[in-house]
Amino acid sequence: MSAREIHAILPLLILSGGILFLLLQVSFLRSHKAAAATAVITLIAAIAACFDVARTLSQSAAPIEVTGLLLIDQQALFFCLLFLLAALAIAVLGFSYLQKRCDSARESIPEAFYLLLLLVMLGAMALVFSNHFASVFLSMELMSLALYPMLGFAVTGDLSPRLEQMYSLESGVKYLLLSALSTALGLFGIALIYAACGALDFGGVAAAVANLPRTPSLLLSGLTLLLITLAFKLSLVPFHIWTPDVYQGAPSPVTALIATVGKGAVVALLLRLFTELELFSIPALTGLLAAASVASMLVGNLLALMQKNIKRLLAYSSIAHIGYLLVAFLIGNSAFGNEAVLYYLVAYVITTLGAFGAVGLIADSALARTAGSAGEYVYTTTSPFQRDFYRGLLWRSPWLAGCLAAMLLSLAGIPLTIGFIGKFYIFAAGIQGQLWLLLAAVVIGSAIGLFYYLRLLLTMVLREPQAPLDSIESVRIAVSGRLLLISLTGVLLIFGVFPQILIDWIYTL
Repeated sequence: MSAREIHAILPLLILSGGILFLLLQVSFLRSHKAAAATAVITLIAAIAACFDVARTLSQSAAPIEVTGLLLIDQQALFFCLLFLLAALAIAVLGFSYLQKRCDSARESIPEAFYLLLLLVMLGAMALVFSNHFASVFLSMELMSLALYPMLGFAVTGDLSPRLEQMYSLESGVKYLLLSALSTALGLFGIALIYAACGALDFGGVAAAVANLPRTPSLLLSGLTLLLITLAFKLSLVPFHIWTPDVYQGAPSPVTALIATVGKGAVVALLLRLFTELELFSIPALTGLLAAASVASMLVGNLLALMQKNIKRLLAYSSIAHIGYLLVAFLIGNSAFGNEAVLYYLVAYVITTLGAFGAVGLIADSALARTAGSAGEYVYTTTSPFQRDFYRGLLWRSPWLAGCLAAMLLSLAGIPLTIGFIGKFYIFAAGIQGQLWLLLAAVVIGSAIGLFYYLRLLLTMVLREPQAPLDSIESVRIAVSGRLLLISLTGVLLIFGVFPQILIDWIYTL
């Protein structure tokens, strides 16, 4: 491996080094704050490395292939930068979550959370860089194996409410079983692709596909099975059944991680697969994605209407938003299509992080220790994840209600938010590709989504008529959580009012 190739994978090397350092650090120093600091420093160093590698690529104007397994280009680095910034936000949310639930005087192990977070990021970034089906499989497995214990991480918090621990463990087991099934299908699909093409690298498979007079059934079966695996990771209908239960039971920071980094990495892989292998020319595959897109937009929004639990509502909402994103994806291998996918993905990551961050921080603030210094935490009122808990939030914490309202309006696609520009891109892409049926589903889904987003906003404005304003208890959130939500809201509004900043950056990729 040359020095140029080693420099190209510098972000991966920094993450790997940070993981090893954190393992050694925990062996000698059991400190929650020290582990969080190491994770944050590692992520910041990886972000700096992404910019450094991007500058090198801009000078050579050619992607760098590393050992035939990885391909480093500007678009992949953009994805990695987005996911690393999301991981920074999740580390902040995780610190607030664990501080409330782990007693330093007991055998709590909050340091493991940051180790698993870095492992997820290593798998996600390797997946984005993948140029070989072997690296695809290994990266997805690394990401999944780190997510399983994170989903059940509430069990390790000795002060966590018992019901919260049960739900967390249930979500981890459900995701493990269903993910194992989807992984087996994907691995069998990769085997069929190899049997049909005699190659596993994307270039070799693309050459074999181009030389075939028509798509053989063996290759089509393999690609279909692989597509099912990716559809499961994206929770597209009808492979969405795990999503609401896992999102509801998992710790809020982990839910945000799956919804943003987990899905975003799969979108990046899907974009590279269809571009490199020229799969847009196979009607059977694009037809499957189109059907899944329509079903996800309609089913996701319709089921969200019936949810009183906020995390389940956001889970079904995320299903619909991935359906929207596929509309831009399906216009084919074009510069505008890629631009639309990238912009909408950025909008989705920012708003989803903000929404789950606000929900998680509100839930943390509702915890109170039971009688006795060794007592566990319980929720002071009804479950903070129920819609009724948000009644009068505007009067209890105006700034927090404003941040959450901005996220919901962005998800609904209201003007002056990044979500509106993303939705505009989706419409423009659908019109350019003449995808009229998909556009009709976007319109119907958006109208349904607007209803349940505005219903939650109305709940936050209402208050009990007999409760005077000076008697309403405010919501107390840590300073780090406040800064995070305000920063996400600021970025959401800046890119919504001045979208050209992000558009110009994406256009140069």
